[in-house]
Amino acid sequence: MRRFAFVIVAALFSPAFAFAATFSGGQTVVVSEPPSGNTYLAGAGVSVTAPVPADLTALGASVGVSGAVSGDALIAGGDVSVYQPVAGDVRIIAGRAVVRDSVGGDLVAAAATFLDTGSGAKDIFVIGGSVSLEGGAAGPVTIYGTDVFLAGTYAGDVHVTASNRLTLGEGTHIKGTLYYDAPQEASVPASAVIDGGAKYTGRSYLPTAAEAHAFLAAGIGVFFLVKVFAALIAAALIVGLFPLLAQGITDDAIARSPRHSLLLILLGFAVLVATPVLLVLLSLTLVGLGLVFLIGTAYLLALLLAYGYAAALTGSILARRIVHRDTVLWRDAVFGVLVLSVIGVVPFIGWLACMLIFALALGSLVSRVYHFAFRERDEELAAMELP
Repeated sequence: MRRFAFVIVAALFSPAFAFAATFSGGQTVVVSEPPSGNTYLAGAGVSVTAPVPADLTALGASVGVSGAVSGDALIAGGDVSVYQPVAGDVRIIAGRAVVRDSVGGDLVAAAATFLDTGSGAKDIFVIGGSVSLEGGAAGPVTIYGTDVFLAGTYAGDVHVTASNRLTLGEGTHIKGTLYYDAPQEASVPASAVIDGGAKYTGRSYLPTAAEAHAFLAAGIGVFFLVKVFAALIAAALIVGLFPLLAQGITDDAIARSPRHSLLLILLGFAVLVATPVLLVLLSLTLVGLGLVFLIGTAYLLALLLAYGYAAALTGSILARRIVHRDTVLWRDAVFGVLVLSVIGVVPFIGWLACMLIFALALGSLVSRVYHFAFRERDEELAAMELP
């Protein structure tokens, strides 16, 4: 995860970085002309139909790569499809991933469903639920999955850990040794050839203590990746859809005096703590139930917006210090999510820092809403009373 975050962070501040999309509701990013240099894309839907002359980094709910990639490919999304050759390494994190053409380097993937029909990568490492490799490999292969299917020619050893079953397709040729752990022996057709033989370790359905710890660590890692990925999309969409509000909240939080920022933090903590207490008190009365629904909905919406603006605030602070840019952009929110995710891992101090930034964003949001709803109205009424 840290390596994945470092790659995106480095890309965001690379001098050659060019953003090919802006976030808006339901907008699709399409690259139909060859870009220059490394390419970094993010959107609800990302489609690459032109050749990429260097590295490709793509983030989206749905990512389709129909153009050849001359460098490495780093892709994260709900549904990822790679239809053309990739000259370098391929790294994929997805719910569902499909690789249809050759991969010149290594292939690493983590996906609930993974299908490789022709990569022939040098080194393959896959973690997933349903894993199907049909294109073979030029080097060693390591797979952790529920149901694993192998077909094609494999030049090196193959290591498989399957919680359910391993199946080999007709004509499968493994030039090395097949090492596999599974509850039952693999289904091997007569036409399959394993030069180094198969070494089977039968497993019970109950994992050992070491395996349980390994599964727990893997589950926590996957949950962390999914949480960060969802936060990236949510924060970028919030800032991209309401850029003026993001700019106002950031200016209000950090462009004024430290005393003003401290007051906003206290306001944010007050709203965060006092609102649930108010909801409990109102729920005790029949008349207050309607208010509970309205205030509760507004409270949840405020928390969601404050999270996105806290990420934008974090990224904007660094942007002002490093690149001397005052304008708040959606990519500041993306960078801010990554920074907050790394900071949040630090025990106590990291959690406290994240809470302070969140309270600052929440306080600034509440302050601006109050100013918009009441102060401007009071000023208009006062102006009307003047002779």
